[in-house]
Amino acid sequence: MRYDVMNEYYTEIRLFGKPALFNDMRLDQETVPKGLYLYEVRYDDETWEPVQIAKGILANHLGSVLTRERLKIPANGYLDLEAKTDWKYKDKGCRTVQEFLEKYPIRQKERER
Repeated sequence: MRYDVMNEYYTEIRLFGKPALFNDMRLDQETVPKGLYLYEVRYDDETWEPVQIAKGILANHLGSVLTRERLKIPANGYLDLEAKTDWKYKDKGCRTVQEFLEKYPIRQKERER
């Protein structure tokens, strides 16, 4: 089952130094507002830390992220990340997509994607 991105609660994170939203569910691509991008996250078997991002993750699914910018996913379909440097939880950040869009508004050009 996949969930509507507009009806979920999130944790704001910094992903590769950019603002993003994290949710531990599988989210429905069809409900993502224009100007945001949806990816899924894989966790490490031993540490449970995030280690990869892709358009879709089957095994070791940690959750989903929404970003304001498109990520450059390599040809193999998986973008590796280092949890200690590339993934930072933000205290008192946005909890909903609406709050995120108010804090980081989408420019008109991005809405037309």
